[in-house]
Amino acid sequence: MKGVVDLQFFQHTHEGETMKIYKLMPRNPDSNVWEGSNFKGALIVRAEESDNALRMARLKYKTTQLHKIESQETAYGPWTGANTDFEYVTDSKYSIEGDEEILEEIA
Repeated sequence: MKGVVDLQFFQHTHEGETMKIYKLMPRNPDSNVWEGSNFKGALIVRAEESDNALRMARLKYKTTQLHKIESQETAYGPWTGANTDFEYVTDSKYSIEGDEEILEEIA
């Protein structure tokens, strides 16, 4: 996992959940495993945990294209901890208010 650039990040208690803003980035977008996603850029995601952010990315950007894989984890799509780096985002342009969702695609 990529080092955290800024250890301070936005937190918000939302119905008992602590919301954070994540920037998800493909670790190696030229790898064959990324043929399993129809988007290979960075994503800004509001989520309680990084696992939730990755799950939203897998569900939204999965493809039906078959590709060779070497690990069981990547069988569920390339947006996993094994293939994706993340950083906490502290830019106030992204709201920590609201439900978990993908806020922006950065090509």
